[in-house]
Amino acid sequence: MGLSRSVVVENFPFKSVLNQFLGAIAVNIITISHGAAIGWVSPFLPYLQSSESHLTSGSVSIEQASWIGSLLCIGGMIGAPLFGLLADRFGKKLGLQLIVIPHVAFWLCILYGPNVYFIYLGRILAGSGGGGILRAIPLYIADIAHSKLRGMLGSVLVISLNVGILLGFVLGDSLSYFTVPYVMLVAPTLFVACTCFLPETPYCLLKQNRTEKAELSLMFYRGVEGHFQKTDDFRKEFEQMKKLAQLTEDPSEEHKLSWRDFCTKQARKGLGIGIFLMALNQFCGALAIITYSANIFTESGSDLSPNVSSIIVALIQLTGTAVSFILVDNLGRKILLLISTIGTTAGLFSMGIFSFLQHSGHDLSELGSLPILSLSFTILFSSFGILPLPYVILAEVLPQKIRNVGSTISILMISTSAFVVLKLFPIMIDRLHLYGAMWFHASICAISIFVILFAVPETKGKDLLTVEEKPDIVERKETDI
Repeated sequence: MGLSRSVVVENFPFKSVLNQFLGAIAVNIITISHGAAIGWVSPFLPYLQSSESHLTSGSVSIEQASWIGSLLCIGGMIGAPLFGLLADRFGKKLGLQLIVIPHVAFWLCILYGPNVYFIYLGRILAGSGGGGILRAIPLYIADIAHSKLRGMLGSVLVISLNVGILLGFVLGDSLSYFTVPYVMLVAPTLFVACTCFLPETPYCLLKQNRTEKAELSLMFYRGVEGHFQKTDDFRKEFEQMKKLAQLTEDPSEEHKLSWRDFCTKQARKGLGIGIFLMALNQFCGALAIITYSANIFTESGSDLSPNVSSIIVALIQLTGTAVSFILVDNLGRKILLLISTIGTTAGLFSMGIFSFLQHSGHDLSELGSLPILSLSFTILFSSFGILPLPYVILAEVLPQKIRNVGSTISILMISTSAFVVLKLFPIMIDRLHLYGAMWFHASICAISIFVILFAVPETKGKDLLTVEEKPDIVERKETDI
């Protein structure tokens, strides 16, 4: 009986693996819906820019289109600290569930908004939910995941985001502007229903001095069905969590978060790596390509229709993140980042060359499929590492004591970078042409190859339950899940 109920998957009881994955999937239902909000722009922006637009403010201009794309990031700057604070104060579970409020409001603005300013408002609201997702879900996963599963479980966020983007493209191609919001309002309802059945993370419960419930929560996420099944590893892990919770809640001056905690070598390096990876995540241009993909394919003269081309690119992106999901805990973070950045650089340069030759008047009619091949190549390789891995690595390079604040700083960086890229991308295409925009992002990726090679450490399999030493503070044990 013991063998049948403890099917072992890479030395983990099957139920432990199952419960951790179910938890990761349940909280990422809202990520799928947010992905659809990102993908919504590509199929419907051409409609809003056309003379058929229903908006009382008239058809959307290039300047207004750039605001529609970029205001999502302004919302992210608001949502990351706000929902991070709520998650830290009331627990990650409730903090995540509250993200439903601005997300639902976005779809209602799209459904009932009569002019472009309601779309602006909706995009800010959607962005605030997205900032909360990027701030809270990686730390939720870090709380519940075993170190040997953390990379795979962390990758579920980006896979879910890409599933949502693909869903937004498909729905936008097959349904009307006013039908899509009705369909997408199902997702936040399902999210709340599913997360209601999950226990709060063990670490959050320990910080609330609910030790018994914290132990039951860890038992759930480790597949331990009763107290008699507790192993020595389980007891050791739980004891380490309790020590960490006591340490972080210690009111003494020695353990209060202070500026000195951000000045240690480990903290400076961790923050620097986190900020760099979040900036690269956006300045590689992948999100801009996805957001404005229909316009890009129209500009490039692709043989396929813009919406069909966008769906193909989204499928490629999903495939890439699925490959990363499989390899991240086997091949390692750093090698995937290097492969990803090199491939993304090559794809962007090739797309730029095609666009430049086309703009110069060369006959490229026999290469009509090259734009979609180049951009698919770019998205595929960016999905191996640049897009999914920053969220995984972030929790692994930051010292535990500054992890919450450091995560907020890093998410603010990704929101700021995304705003700059999405705001400038359509303007760059208009003034520097498509090849100028492609070469700009390719150059940033090329420089980043050397930064990754020499500055980013390998964090594969890193146990976050480790002793972190600080020369200026008494040695103490810092842990996280």
